[in-house]
Amino acid sequence: MVSFMSENKKPAKAEEPKKNEVAVTKKKRTALSKSPEKTIVLAPSTSSDLWQAFDDTFARFRDDFEDLLFPANWPTVFPIIPEIRVPTVDLEDREKDYLLKAEMPGFKKEDIEIEVQDNSITISGTAGWKYDKKTQAYLCKERACKSFYRTVELPEEIKVDDVAANISEGVLEITLPKKAPKQKRKVAVK
Repeated sequence: MVSFMSENKKPAKAEEPKKNEVAVTKKKRTALSKSPEKTIVLAPSTSSDLWQAFDDTFARFRDDFEDLLFPANWPTVFPIIPEIRVPTVDLEDREKDYLLKAEMPGFKKEDIEIEVQDNSITISGTAGWKYDKKTQAYLCKERACKSFYRTVELPEEIKVDDVAANISEGVLEITLPKKAPKQKRKVAVK
């Protein structure tokens, strides 16, 4: 049943709360406080998607870490770090001996040290430009000191006393005679 108030009647006063009761007012919801009606649906992910996300995260971490340790302008920050490199080596088995060839551009025979053991050879050296800080006022230093260290394991023992070395046009050749060359035998396939 619906009742209407006439114009002559005044609305009744709201009841005042009793002393033991608490008055509670209800707030109207505004447009900002409405709960979203849209639901978010996540696409199912596969294990390969997870691995790719994992790899991407670590790639970004590695790049940021490398940028921190080795900034783009690191040659100007650390200008006197020597260049360390490993010479490329060819080792040839010539039945009675081994021939080791190493690329050594810019090195003189005085710059190279060779140590030979029964079944290995170590090549090391330092060459390049040595700067005197006190006498020169450099604006740019790009030529650096080159150093290297390389040990090559040999498959057989060699005669340490008969090893010979020669450097020519940036290629170091070392002849390493075998102690007891092993006999090779060809086997026919049946």
